[in-house]
Amino acid sequence: MKIECIKDKLIDAITKADRLTSKNLSLPILSCVDLRASKNSLTVRATNLDCGIEIKIPAKVDTEGEVAIHGAVLTSLLSGLPKEKNIILESKEGNVLVSTSANTTLIKTYSPDDFPAIPKIDSQRTIEINPRLLVKGFKSVVYSASVSTVKPELSSVYVYKEGSDLVFVSTDSFRLAEKRVKIKDSVDFPSVIIPAKNVSDVIRTLDGLTEDIKVYFDRNQIAFEGKDIYLMSRVIDATFPDYRQIIPKAFVTEVVVLKQDLVDSLKTSHVFSDKFNQVNVKALPSKKNFVIATKNSDVGEYTNAIDSSVSGEDVEINFNHKYISDCFQSIDSDSISLSISGSNKPLVMRGVSDKSFTYLVMPMNR
Repeated sequence: MKIECIKDKLIDAITKADRLTSKNLSLPILSCVDLRASKNSLTVRATNLDCGIEIKIPAKVDTEGEVAIHGAVLTSLLSGLPKEKNIILESKEGNVLVSTSANTTLIKTYSPDDFPAIPKIDSQRTIEINPRLLVKGFKSVVYSASVSTVKPELSSVYVYKEGSDLVFVSTDSFRLAEKRVKIKDSVDFPSVIIPAKNVSDVIRTLDGLTEDIKVYFDRNQIAFEGKDIYLMSRVIDATFPDYRQIIPKAFVTEVVVLKQDLVDSLKTSHVFSDKFNQVNVKALPSKKNFVIATKNSDVGEYTNAIDSSVSGEDVEINFNHKYISDCFQSIDSDSISLSISGSNKPLVMRGVSDKSFTYLVMPMNR
């Protein structure tokens, strides 16, 4: 193999692919990225068997061929050559020679023969969609998925179509996030459950793309294909919980507050929170008061009354500070409504001017 390509394009491709590599004692080749030169392009591939990616970049191919290499080693080298625009890669007896106008480096390579094929979905279930809608939906909810894999459906993001809405949902049973984005009624998007760790790769891969992409579905996999990029993920064969039954339909207390005021107050309160990240929330319409308070015997106490509109009954509930703070990135509104259905009941948060996002936080019992 011998090719010449633009350094920055190669760095970008390998950086994206290298995130999918994994340490696997039974299949060590998975810690490498695969470089395949053919015709006038270089294809960069990586997989952890759960998720796989292929990225094509333009290249001048003098000799076709294929090698496997540790991506981090190559990107570290290339990043240290800021003045160089083009680089030459040439395979030589178990190594690849990386050449520029002023630098030559040998990097060990591995046989690509054991590199697994990245499955291509052969299915009639294909749609075209703007990738920005998918990125928006996934980003809005992925953080609330469970970090435990005991229940795979809870460590995933559930996506389904309802009318003209594409709905993204995740929950770890302590909090729940739902985001709705508008799509064409004609788009037939089947329900799918995607592992959250793979969703993070989908976000990184699709973020920044503007042209419509194709999404392929089958029973076990989902794939996203754009110009010069292909990403495949395993899907979870399970039933997502009927989450809508836990979202309260009626509330006894309503609070409207500026998002930035709440962000600032929670940020300061965290300094004084205990090891359980507990924050005390008091909504007191009788006193026209909304108060955030935390207490730590080793640090001190913090109490802050936030300017707000408060109506309904007086309630006082404890929540996990982190769970409330996580959702602010997903609320596209300057003001937030906090709705409570009673003491020791869930808190529901939405943007005042944008109802497309719903966030529910369960109270702490202690």
